[in-house]
Amino acid sequence: MDLTIMLVSHDAFRRDLRRLEKAAARRHGDDPLTRKRVETGWRIFKTQLHFHHEGEDRGLWPRMAKGLAGRPQALAVLGELVSEHNLIDPLLTQFDAAFADPQTPADRVEKAVAELATCLEGHLEHEEKEGLPYVQEALADKEWKAFTADQREQLGLTGAAELFPWLLDDASEENLRRVTSFCRCRCGWP
Repeated sequence: MDLTIMLVSHDAFRRDLRRLEKAAARRHGDDPLTRKRVETGWRIFKTQLHFHHEGEDRGLWPRMAKGLAGRPQALAVLGELVSEHNLIDPLLTQFDAAFADPQTPADRVEKAVAELATCLEGHLEHEEKEGLPYVQEALADKEWKAFTADQREQLGLTGAAELFPWLLDDASEENLRRVTSFCRCRCGWP
């Protein structure tokens, strides 16, 4: 099963968290154009994170739970990952509120992004180390293909037009190669 898009997405989330930390640190010196860039990046980050997590919650974890029936340790990991998703949304809202109000002290904005980064990075690492290794054990190729087809349908062309530039923005050569190869194999792109 090809986890390319999922893993490259994780790298893009980490990249955007670093950018948010830098933006929060220099927030009060922002000119209107810089602020607009940060707001746009933040909107795209949230859109991609919601799409990613909703896809897992709606399509991946339930399929995996069926394939891991009778394996309490594996099911416990899936339950932990779902719980972690529930911790992240309030942190997104907290950063939204702190960043939106120009009167918010800089240290509060920095704290909000630091809390989000700590939680999300911990979740991504947990998912990569303990959750994703179960994918091949839990899903037959047919279930994985059904999940990825559901994701493509939910994403649509408009979503793909935002997803792929976001994924590849400042991507490593390795991730660029991996996504290009994935698209050639899976999407029929030249």
